[in-house]
Amino acid sequence: MDSLRKWFSFSKGERVAIITILALILLLILACVLRPSRKSLTDESLHNLDSLLALRQVAIELQQQQQAEKPQEVVELHPFPFNPNTLTEEEWLQMGLTDRQVRNIMNYKAKGGKFYSKNDLGKLYTISEEEFAQLEPFIVLPEVSRGASSKPSSKKQEKPSYEEKAKPEKKPIPIVDLNTVDSTTLVELPQIGPYTAVRIIEFREKLGGFIDKEQLRDVKGMDDARFAAIQPYINLGAVEIRKVDVNRADFKTLVHHPYLNYEQVKRIVNQREKRGMIKNWAQLEELIKEEGEVNPLLEQYVKY
Repeated sequence: MDSLRKWFSFSKGERVAIITILALILLLILACVLRPSRKSLTDESLHNLDSLLALRQVAIELQQQQQAEKPQEVVELHPFPFNPNTLTEEEWLQMGLTDRQVRNIMNYKAKGGKFYSKNDLGKLYTISEEEFAQLEPFIVLPEVSRGASSKPSSKKQEKPSYEEKAKPEKKPIPIVDLNTVDSTTLVELPQIGPYTAVRIIEFREKLGGFIDKEQLRDVKGMDDARFAAIQPYINLGAVEIRKVDVNRADFKTLVHHPYLNYEQVKRIVNQREKRGMIKNWAQLEELIKEEGEVNPLLEQYVKY
């Protein structure tokens, strides 16, 4: 008995050491029990990643389904009264048709195709039913003969649409002064649309004023037929031509003039900077003729 007491009898310091060791062992056991394993954390992270990827795929498929079910938006056109047999490429584009559609229409006309009725335009594959519905009320077709051998139709004449009934009576074509007219009045001339009217005004501003009707031929898009159609309705009133000073105007101002090209302006600037000012028309003409054709009317638009 004394022997056992001898083995299990500890001093105060030994008892403190034993208790401390036991406490540390207990803490280590609790830490191992409560701490989640790396494997479980990894498994949970992978599970969350798989869930996120699955949700993203579902969202993509739902978006694609909604886009497929969404009806195609109809292009809104901006039509005005027009004859498809005489309308220019520029005016087709103005109404909102695409370049591809306009090319197909112009190719059809170039091959001899004509529009005898409103429905003929709707038969072109390049014009959708929705687009034709927007254009149809604005189509104006005079009587077009299909050939000498064709017999007159016995069908009743097509009734005018509501838009045609509501259309005001045709105004008389005005006589305009080319140097003072605005674009709003220009569109009242035959075969002149808004784009062409704006181009005429812009050309007049760059030029400094018209001194001859023939200068209209230099406007982009002005062909012989259009010029012949408007010539009886234009005149030139008294106006002071705005001249450009070839010795003092900067490069940008000179090259902006319709009758001077880039290389000619370079010659003018080099001349006045290195050799002295240009004194007269003969000197100017001699200077620039090697860089391109010289318009004789240019003499009326320059000063020294």
